[in-house]
Amino acid sequence: MIGIAFAVKHEAKEFLATLQRKRWEKEGATPLCLGQVGDRRVAVAIIGMGRERAARGTELLLRRCSVRLLILAGYAGALRPEIKRGQVAVASNYLDAGSALWFSGGEVPELRIATADVVVGDPESRRKLAEETGADLVDMETEAVAGVARSRGISFVSLRVVTDDFEDRLPVDAIAAAWESESGTVRPLPLTLYLAAHPGEIAPLIRFARFLPEARHRLTRRVLELVYSLGGSGGASAI
Repeated sequence: MIGIAFAVKHEAKEFLATLQRKRWEKEGATPLCLGQVGDRRVAVAIIGMGRERAARGTELLLRRCSVRLLILAGYAGALRPEIKRGQVAVASNYLDAGSALWFSGGEVPELRIATADVVVGDPESRRKLAEETGADLVDMETEAVAGVARSRGISFVSLRVVTDDFEDRLPVDAIAAAWESESGTVRPLPLTLYLAAHPGEIAPLIRFARFLPEARHRLTRRVLELVYSLGGSGGASAI
């Protein structure tokens, strides 16, 4: 079985719509959907935002399902000016020898990713993090999820789509108000109250949110391509 983890439901929405023979289960705070992509059985979990929640959600997924490959899929920010919104990449610094073969010579570039504890929402912070880590992208979950997978000897891949450019200034507090970090759902009332008190963040939030459906579509396409490719020869056929 292939495990696929998303931090929030928005990231997972389009992929979940492609699943056949779906059934939802819930263990603790982690929603879990079992289904199929072609002839591949998959388990999709919404693991929550941030290191601790993502690690806890991943543990629950792996405890519930016998997973031989774990794909973490979601959004990331660019740490370098040449990396643009909409680009999908695989985290090169978390690929093992076997999973690296699936991307060699392919259309998905391999980029280094750093995991941060907060949303990195301005060029100054991005530049500093890039200098400290040598990374190209930033997210809030990969390091923690990779650690859980590694501790269980499970192959791991982190696929990320870029949702914000290096020069973007994100409305960080508005984004924090919008998402319920544990369940990965949007919180309309807290967001509305926050924006009422901070109207200057409405336009930046709309600009950020407007691109998310396109980013999700590109990410979903790549995740599906990877899952379908595992029907080929070699080590992938054993998944």
